[in-house]
Amino acid sequence: MDIKRHDQIRAGIIGLDTKIPLSDGTKRPYINLDNAATTPPLRAVVQAVQSFLPWYSSVHRGFGYKSQLSTAVYAEARRIILDFFGAPAEKYTALFVKNASEGLNKLAQRLPVAEAEVLTTWMEHHSNDLPWRLRKQARFIQLTNDGCLDLADLERKLRKARHRIKLVTVCGASNVTGIINPIQTIAELARYYGAQLVVDAAQLAPHYPVQIQSGPAPIDFLAFSGHKMYAPFGSGVLLGPLAAFRDGPPDQVGGGTVIAVSREEVVFAPPPEREEVGTPNLLGALALAASLRWLSRNDFPQLVAYEAELTKYAYHQLKTVPGLTLYGPPPERYPRVGVISFNLEGIPHGLVAAYLSFEAGIGVRHGCFCARPYVHHLLGLSAAEIISAENLAKAGKKCLLPGMVRISFGFYNTKAEVDQLVDALKSLRLEEEKIKNRYRIDPATGEYLPRIGNFKAALRRHTKTFFNL
Repeated sequence: MDIKRHDQIRAGIIGLDTKIPLSDGTKRPYINLDNAATTPPLRAVVQAVQSFLPWYSSVHRGFGYKSQLSTAVYAEARRIILDFFGAPAEKYTALFVKNASEGLNKLAQRLPVAEAEVLTTWMEHHSNDLPWRLRKQARFIQLTNDGCLDLADLERKLRKARHRIKLVTVCGASNVTGIINPIQTIAELARYYGAQLVVDAAQLAPHYPVQIQSGPAPIDFLAFSGHKMYAPFGSGVLLGPLAAFRDGPPDQVGGGTVIAVSREEVVFAPPPEREEVGTPNLLGALALAASLRWLSRNDFPQLVAYEAELTKYAYHQLKTVPGLTLYGPPPERYPRVGVISFNLEGIPHGLVAAYLSFEAGIGVRHGCFCARPYVHHLLGLSAAEIISAENLAKAGKKCLLPGMVRISFGFYNTKAEVDQLVDALKSLRLEEEKIKNRYRIDPATGEYLPRIGNFKAALRRHTKTFFNL
């Protein structure tokens, strides 16, 4: 992508020039390298919401003009989302939820798999692990040493438990290493052995074109979050076959889920209404659809290609930092979205993140990223070390927990920002002892804060300004 085109793309993002305070009292434009958690808002999304607000009203049952318009907007948002993922409306539905986590929990409660088994993996975000694990029916696909799925183990487990495993559920891309799983291969294996496929696309969908029917074996269910797709209005989607939601009671009941209720009988509405209890998040649905429409109109595949180039650049630049360990295979060997996790030898991951924030103005994430079994595997922790970490967590001693530092890109990030990150890490390496002495740690939270000044008090003052408009 040429510089002029990328500058135009960056102009479509809100907040890139926002200056944040540093520990030395100066301010610097914020560099957001935490996009795997939440992306900044698209200007077009905010404009769409603002243009609709004067017309905002109740959805479904109101008969005033604004209510009818709101109902139509809600339906159009659903249509746009189905179209973006190549899901025909006569076969699939898009259920609006708060986020991918809620969508996966809904699916775990909704599917009739109580007597069957679910096959998932040890690289999952907790949101695609715990809903299945807590129903006491999950089995787990093993990993290779460098953190990839062991496809031989996947087929072995499917073959051995033929007819018992009814569902395979995997992340489209890891939120720890960025590894893109071979979804089509997994879909074909699942279909051959009589199982359906669920894809947690929270990390994949914002950074890679996903078509639910792109190959001989389609994806059955797909979950993703709007707040990771430049639509920060609390909406996500669970996409799946209409037939899967036609029978049985929904996981939540109440207003909007029924078409008739008497003293003797309850008649549930057809999907999607029966699965969306109460007044829906209309603005969130509009925002998410507006974001997908923007991606479509701005050559999404080109944005994906740019992110892939940036990821390769960052991976190899980080290798120049002394004592830095990268996790997962290099992007030349295994496809990855723009997520890279690392550690600096001898420097706690929390201190690295604090230094980058307070002294370089760079936002990253540290810890286990809601994927603890995967992080433990990548760190090579023994069973005894994992038990020790769990005991520390139970005791509230978060300062000693194992973890990593994670950077993650959006299509608006630049090589210059990567260079600033690498320079900051090299400075930390060179002045390690001096920098360590500039921070104190809260044993309960594991947070590193500058010894000078009162960051928490300043943060509280800033927080209050948003409620005094």
